[in-house]
Amino acid sequence: RPRAPPARRMRATWSSCVSRAARGASPSARTAPKRTTAARRVDVLALRERKRAVARAAAADAVDADDGSTKVDVCAWLDAREGRKEAVAGVFAIYDVDGVCQYVDYARNVEQAVRAVRGRVGAQRAAWTRVMAFRNAAMATKDILASEARRWREALGTTPALNAEWDAEDEDDTKSAPASVETIEPSKEPVVSPFAANVGADGEAKVTEGDGVGSEDAYAPKLELTMENVDKALDEVRPYLIADGGNVELMSIENGIVVVRLNGACGSCASSSATMKGGIEKLLKQKFGDAVEEVCNVSGELEEMSVETIEEYLGKLRNSIKSYGGECKVLTLERGVLLLEFKGPQALAFSIAESIKKKFPLVRECKIKQIA
Repeated sequence: RPRAPPARRMRATWSSCVSRAARGASPSARTAPKRTTAARRVDVLALRERKRAVARAAAADAVDADDGSTKVDVCAWLDAREGRKEAVAGVFAIYDVDGVCQYVDYARNVEQAVRAVRGRVGAQRAAWTRVMAFRNAAMATKDILASEARRWREALGTTPALNAEWDAEDEDDTKSAPASVETIEPSKEPVVSPFAANVGADGEAKVTEGDGVGSEDAYAPKLELTMENVDKALDEVRPYLIADGGNVELMSIENGIVVVRLNGACGSCASSSATMKGGIEKLLKQKFGDAVEEVCNVSGELEEMSVETIEEYLGKLRNSIKSYGGECKVLTLERGVLLLEFKGPQALAFSIAESIKKKFPLVRECKIKQIA
């Protein structure tokens, strides 16, 4: 059969290319092998795995920081936290798949709390999380954690859905719970501290006549408050403490504050506060009068108290203080009264003051100078 003229062959080839282009196929499409369903499935799985790897890497970085600035996948964050032994306190927020905040709270163990919320509401309502960790134990107080969680909720401008739901459930449970009175038999176990009866309901030592330690010289002339005199006075309570497997050691006296350390069984005794108030403090106030302002118990070595040592201690807290929007420095320290210059939330200032007094028992009072 004779071949068509070259011009006709070119027109036929051109029209074929145009029709294939209109259908979205290239001229060479008929020669390309078709991909099977299994191959396409492998591609989808590979894409998902790449996304998961990216999410895991982001979650690992977020766990290392946990500064509350990054929102990460809940599963990836929990996987990154798994295997870490330390339980970290902090504030956390839970978001649904659309990125809407569902829950804000604080916890002593953030990982456990996030895992519990995820298990309770499922993946749709707990898809993402944002965490601010409080790794410094001195800053992880209930007041600071609650204040930060409250700040997060206020920043949202509305109460998260799960917070509203669960608060309503708790209120209903409280209203519907039947009132019950349980009769408790008085314990027949002996009182651990021999001085518990000398402590009033307000936790202060009761001073009465003829009730034991130091009562025979309640009206005697007061002694000078010195290390030697206080140590001799403590000899009156030592036999009681030794009989219970403990003892007391005088650590320091400064500005009317007497610092002691309870040793042995007395150091870990649940009634140690009764021993301090009803025995030691009562005795010392009877012996030395108003010269004794306070008696403190320390568990370890007594920290030296000075502007430098307190500033050094604040330096260890400074990163945590700054992350919560605060600034703090020591202004003066005179006769046990510490003056701090502070900028930030009031709850944070209170927590810093309590932390300093716990670290330095010789600080009688911690005053805060708030600046704007």
